This record gives sequence, C-alpha cells and structure tokens, in this order.
Amino acid sequence: MKQTSLYCIFIMIIFICTGCVSTSIYESLALIEQEDNVENNKTVNKRVLTSIHALLISKKVAEQHHTFTYKVNNTELNYNDKTKLTSLVAKQNQNITITIALAKGTNKLDQLALSMTRAKVLRLYISHFNNKVTIKFSPKLSTDTINLVIGA
Repeated sequence: MKQTSLYCIFIMIIFICTGCVSTSIYESLALIEQEDNVENNKTVNKRVLTSIHALLISKKVAEQHHTFTYKVNNTELNYNDKTKLTSLVAKQNQNITITIALAKGTNKLDQLALSMTRAKVLRLYISHFNNKVTIKFSPKLSTDTINLVIGA
C-alpha cells in the first residue's frame, strides 16, 4: 500500500510539474511567435515603404523643357509647333507650365497686348487637351518665344 500511495503521489507530482512546465513552455513559445511576428511585420513594413518610395521616385519625372517660337506679329504658333505642343500636352497627365515671352512690337503696350492675345489663344487651344496648364508671363525669355515645362 505504501508503494501504491508513493506511486500515486509520484504520478500526481509528475502531472502537476508537467502541467506547470507545459504551461511555461507554451508561454515561451507564444512569446517567441510574437517576436517573430513583430520582426515579420517590420520587414513587411520595410518592404511596403521601399515599394512606396520606388513608386514616388518613378512618378517624379524629370522636368522636360520645350521652347517654341512665334513668327513676328502672329498670335498662333506655326502648324508643326502646334502639333508638337498638342502631342506633348495631350499625352502628359501632369502639371504643365507655359511661360510666354514679350512679343516684338513698336512700343511696350503693343508688345504686352500681343503677348496677352497669344496667351488667350494658347489657353483656348490647350484647354481641350489638359486642364492642368498654368500660363505665366516671363519677360526674361527671348522675344516671341514660349517655354513649355512638363512636370513642374
């Protein structure tokens, strides 16, 4: 009887210890899994950030500059320049800035009036293709020219 009771006590101790040990092992494994998940989330976040950064870089296209010249006292560009301008503006879905230079004329008032007329005609022509166009006046450009900047 003593031997059976010793066996029972010994088995109970084993069950109690095994339960405690298994709980301890389970908690340790859970902590290790959490640490792995945190590390995986960090790597996923790094991957996502890297992807977002690459997309932003690819979206930022280097600025493209194109210069067009008006004939003296003309309010519109020649046909070849108009088609090139149209193709550039139509295919780009970005902000476009057009700077118009001072026109040649007899006095400043005539020069400004012709420049304003060119800007109005250009605005009417381009607005059919792209609404993200800004037209600015720039007296620093050489006379009778416009400068088209894509991606500004």
